Amino acid sequence: MKTLSSFVTLFLLGTALQAADASRKHILETEHYLVEITVRCPEGDVSCERVGYRGVNKKTGAALELRGETMHSTCADGVTPCRFLGYRFRNGKTHYFVWEEGDGEKGTLEVRTDRQVLLTERGTWK
Repeated sequence: MKTLSSFVTLFLLGTALQAADASRKHILETEHYLVEITVRCPEGDVSCERVGYRGVNKKTGAALELRGETMHSTCADGVTPCRFLGYRFRNGKTHYFVWEEGDGEKGTLEVRTDRQVLLTERGTWK
């Protein structure tokens, strides 16, 4: 009985560690950038405030890492998140948006400061 109890404890501990470390990576490749999005919330969570961004300029190799969150439209009640739109990140007054397009194969990297769009590049999810 002690062996079974130890096995169950180890199994549950392993499962909990896997869930805690669960992260999903998505890579968007545009003409000039390679953007890696890492979602650090359990699969099945509708929204997530623990999303990582790593953008690499293909020409210079310069990289930028940010923390952000998912974006959703709201349902009819005005509160419940409905359709997934993409991700948003902030670096001072500069905002980085990675939009997912309806087909799931294409996406857009958009960089803005206030209302001015600094960059818009469409790409493909890898």
